[in-house]
Amino acid sequence: MPFRHAGDKNFWLDIFRGLKRLGHELRIVSVMVEDVPDDGLPIHRVPPIPIHFRPDQRMNVTHNHLAGTNNYVSKTISLPRLIRAVRRVRSEFRPDVIHFVENYGPAMLALRAAFPRIPMSISAPTYQPNRPLYDLFLEASFASFDTIVPFSDAYQRRLMELRYRPDRVRMIRWGIDTERFSPPTGVQREAARKELGLSADALVSFWTGFIQQTTEDDFLAAVKTANLVLDRGGSKFAFLFCLKPEHFKESFRASERPGLRVFGSAEAFHAARLAADVFLSPIQDARSTAAPPLAWLEALAMGIPILTTNIPGSEEAVVDGVSGLRVRSPEAASERLLELASNGGQLQRLREGARQVAVDRYSVDRSLAEYLELWSGLANGPRGRAHPRKSVNPSDAPDAQ
Repeated sequence: MPFRHAGDKNFWLDIFRGLKRLGHELRIVSVMVEDVPDDGLPIHRVPPIPIHFRPDQRMNVTHNHLAGTNNYVSKTISLPRLIRAVRRVRSEFRPDVIHFVENYGPAMLALRAAFPRIPMSISAPTYQPNRPLYDLFLEASFASFDTIVPFSDAYQRRLMELRYRPDRVRMIRWGIDTERFSPPTGVQREAARKELGLSADALVSFWTGFIQQTTEDDFLAAVKTANLVLDRGGSKFAFLFCLKPEHFKESFRASERPGLRVFGSAEAFHAARLAADVFLSPIQDARSTAAPPLAWLEALAMGIPILTTNIPGSEEAVVDGVSGLRVRSPEAASERLLELASNGGQLQRLREGARQVAVDRYSVDRSLAEYLELWSGLANGPRGRAHPRKSVNPSDAPDAQ
């Protein structure tokens, strides 16, 4: 979407506007289901080819049309459309660098033949080996790119373990606008709690999904944590479970009980986040790496510490005892929440640490500067010199696509 909505698109919107603000030219080729206004961005829309094998269990029936494009089969057969669109844009724009923000699978092996002389890079947010031959497919999908950009140290280490050349891998954390996302005032928190019918002294935890990598198993783990706490702490706690409209199902309301509520609107999510003391966000798949999700970064910047599971990469954002807490089970998570309820000083320290980690590690301005440095290096490298332009430095970086 060319406007703030959900997911990683919000990061790229900030990057695009940062490039324009600094005077760089870019063209955006975007695979979008809906034809919507471009919001002033130079977007070339490519309609995807939907493929429906079976209903996506994470989608409710009213949004299942979106699920048809969120699978590798759809991406694979839509890729030729995307390549043709990029070639058309390239003929009039002549980019210094082409950057892919999404992985379209092993079929991307053909990209180098389509663009033999232009440096190319690709973002790699998460590593999630949830299907057979995952590593082989990953290698094929990355083969055409000069530089792979993992979003975490954990993913970079995994690529080194898989024997990717170090000179092809450049870790750049993504980020958020830490001015846009800042700790709410006491008045804002009080108003949000009043809107949700929460007492002023309750320890409020919120969960949201399905964010990047999270599944229904993670929802169930968070519900189990909530039930363990409520069975022991009762009215001193409140748990707010917020799903995106496309993922909300009435069946999730079966988890509700006094102290635990389930919502399915954006408005409820925003109120819950303003009211929250803790972001409860377990990730059960220990084979994967945490990017971490942008929802984590926004929460940290708002001074909301995160309680999550200890999977590779989570420690980069959730520094245990500083910006949040990492545990191994719902039982351990429930114990930490019970401890926080009786230790206001610890909660305040975590709030301050959460904000500091967001500012120090996850500013979108830092991300933009590092991407510009990467793209400048690619534009001036051997492949870039085959497509000559005047030389640039990191503060006067190349045109990008």
